[in-house]
Amino acid sequence: MTDNRNSAAIQTMFDRISPRYDLLNRILSFGVDLRWRKRAVTLLGDLKGKTALDLCCGSGDFVAIIQKRFGNDVTIIGADFARQMLGIAQGRITPDAGSPLLFCQADALSLPLADNSIDAVTIGFGIRNIADKESALREIFRVLRLGGRLAIVEPAMPNNRLLRNIFTFYFKNIMPLVGGIISGDHAAYRYLHDSVTTFPRPDRFVTMMRAAGFVDAKAVSQSFGSAMIYMGQK
Repeated sequence: MTDNRNSAAIQTMFDRISPRYDLLNRILSFGVDLRWRKRAVTLLGDLKGKTALDLCCGSGDFVAIIQKRFGNDVTIIGADFARQMLGIAQGRITPDAGSPLLFCQADALSLPLADNSIDAVTIGFGIRNIADKESALREIFRVLRLGGRLAIVEPAMPNNRLLRNIFTFYFKNIMPLVGGIISGDHAAYRYLHDSVTTFPRPDRFVTMMRAAGFVDAKAVSQSFGSAMIYMGQK
């Protein structure tokens, strides 16, 4: 990240809220976040015989979905910079015998992976926490093989004015309140509100993906525009 102090603060924050992170995701998204992730994996296509990287993997939702769909036919790497999050992911996802599953602590701007070594990358609610998004996209592009695909899920503000006002009120008032009560960390959920509302608009983020080298970059709207699945290919 461009600001090491900010990076360290965000890392510490996610380690603090990690024990209740899954519960809060389900409550605060009304459970639809899993539907968005499953749709993203579907859009990636058949991953049998391939290697998938779940970047900013958190507690492992994407990893679990990919593993359930493809079993031992896909090699999965879960990477995150928050060690406590990785510990939760490792504890909740029990690999089958011989399952090619690996978790590692890693910085999204300097991945410990070779050029052209990954077939698919997923990111769920994570790239908004990276200060230098352009550099992160270029790093993802570096590790992807030719033809490899990227799927990013992020909350969004709907274009419809009424829905946008409702979501703005929810993210500004309800989410920090509920998240703070359940997690005991009000500051973390105020930060999460800010990270959603300041995220680039879909057209701008698609432009950033194209600038990093991705082709067929697009934003696929979910749930009346309350989330986007960003797709791109190397």
